[in-house]
Amino acid sequence: MKKGIKFAKINLIVLLVFTMLFGCENRAKKDISKNETPVAKNEQLDLSKGFQLLESNCFACHNPKKVIEGRIAPPMSAIKEYYITENKNISEEDFIKSLIMFIENPNKENSKIPEAIEMYGLMPKMNFTEEQVTQIAKYIYQSKFEDPDWYIKHFQNEKFMHLENLKNEVVSYKDLGLQYAMKTKAVLGKNLIAALKNKGTKEAVAFCNTRAFNIVDSAGTALNVTIKRVSDFPRNAINIANNNELNFIYNAKKALVNKEKITPLVQDIDNKMVGYYPIVTNKMCMQCHGEPNSQILSETLTKIKELYPMDKAVGYGENELRGIWVVEMNKKE
Repeated sequence: MKKGIKFAKINLIVLLVFTMLFGCENRAKKDISKNETPVAKNEQLDLSKGFQLLESNCFACHNPKKVIEGRIAPPMSAIKEYYITENKNISEEDFIKSLIMFIENPNKENSKIPEAIEMYGLMPKMNFTEEQVTQIAKYIYQSKFEDPDWYIKHFQNEKFMHLENLKNEVVSYKDLGLQYAMKTKAVLGKNLIAALKNKGTKEAVAFCNTRAFNIVDSAGTALNVTIKRVSDFPRNAINIANNNELNFIYNAKKALVNKEKITPLVQDIDNKMVGYYPIVTNKMCMQCHGEPNSQILSETLTKIKELYPMDKAVGYGENELRGIWVVEMNKKE
């Protein structure tokens, strides 16, 4: 009987110890989960989206590698140095405001790096939302771009980490199409800027005639989508917009006249999801699409007429709708 009582006591002690240990573990887990606040999670997602946007849209020109040859824009390390290091006490909030101001309206007044404008010229206006620029700015501010070996030391690990963070994110067709359009624009823009810088406007017209279509088509193939540029006043007849596209162009132009932002549109057409995204002119565009014999030099105009006898793509001003990206996507299963 005493042995039974003793055994029962031992069992009771073991049960109490187990309960205490298990309870502590649960409390620890609860304490940890308390630290994983929605705010912290959203902040991490913003950083991951910022990295993704930079890789898809910005690194093509703002190369993070330590290379000088062929550079067509300042590297990210230089951007961070000028915006942050030169203003040692700048807050993340003020940095975001400065970047939004410049990206929404790239000009000398809004730039913090006048030397870069002299060396590379003004960057084209990008079709980012304010939320996207904020995500890009957050990532730049918190990154280690200032490390000269950032690409070698950090790029692959960062890419893997941010892909993991975003793998469960549900991306709408509208955002997915925008990603494809911006990736294609980045590749095409990089090549066009290089042609302008190295060979001048006249030869850049020849570049567009022989290579632009293939670059866009190849980008679509690589992304597994069909992508094209169309306009109501095309330079090349193959880029004429169809009725659905013309309707979007009409509404987009109306939005610009009313000083409203153009909202991309996705339609379900023939069992495909088709997205429309604006192409808005900037100062660089005026060299080939501005006013003949004033903004467009006579030798450039002669080349345009030679290569595009039916050209309708002149007479534009800055911040006008030049055309649209059309992205045709397969439906998700």
